Amino acid sequence: MKHFWRTYLSIQAALYTLEKTLSALLLLSIAGVVLAGTISRYILAEPWFGTDRLATYLFMILCFWGIQMASSYYEHIQIEVLSTWIKGRWRALLSAGAYGVSAVFLALLAVWGYRYLRLSAQQEEMDLVLGIPLWWAYAFFVLAMALSALRYLLGVGLWLKVWQGTLSPQAFQRKILL
Repeated sequence: MKHFWRTYLSIQAALYTLEKTLSALLLLSIAGVVLAGTISRYILAEPWFGTDRLATYLFMILCFWGIQMASSYYEHIQIEVLSTWIKGRWRALLSAGAYGVSAVFLALLAVWGYRYLRLSAQQEEMDLVLGIPLWWAYAFFVLAMALSALRYLLGVGLWLKVWQGTLSPQAFQRKILL
């Protein structure tokens, strides 16, 4: 089982690089769309149709992608009131429980989001400006919540390894201030 966690963490590191690249491309795309819309509106005096809406969808995708990306290294805001009172191995057990609750919550969001996505697809809801199905945008929410739920579920296993004393939290948890 030790090999599983080592493999998981190495794959996670490689995926993180890919995810950061995709996030940078999304951000660059948003800037490009907004710049193109601004140039077309104020310099060419002929605004391009739908640039604001496209930038909004790209930003929404970037937000959901960022949520699941933060879950990949457990880079989230923590309220550490309880964890400061609890020391040693029991702190890792508390973290495992918190990650379990988070995984269940995120999985419920993914399931409910998927139900809404299916309903939207069945009703053939379309964006009136861009003419694209709205479920395309909703799919990124479902994907982000499902991936985050899976990662938090794996995080439970990682924290249990910390509780057993066979893994250090620094091996999978990043706490970096920007």
